[in-house]
Amino acid sequence: MNERKNLMMNLGLGTSLFGIALYDPLGLLFKGAGIVVIGLGLICMFIGYRQLNEVAIVNKAVERFEER
Repeated sequence: MNERKNLMMNLGLGTSLFGIALYDPLGLLFKGAGIVVIGLGLICMFIGYRQLNEVAIVNKAVERFEER
């Protein structure tokens, strides 16, 4: 599961950096596209971060249930 989190985080980071490259030098047409790509990259990073937390929460709940 940790590999999937790392993949999502790295994919989000790469996408955001590509969005920054689109936003900066390519003119007015690509500024809007760059902002959209940056947003998508940040969403991917958030999903990768959130995914690990949800797995940890579920594992703790299962362990508490098994102890009872």
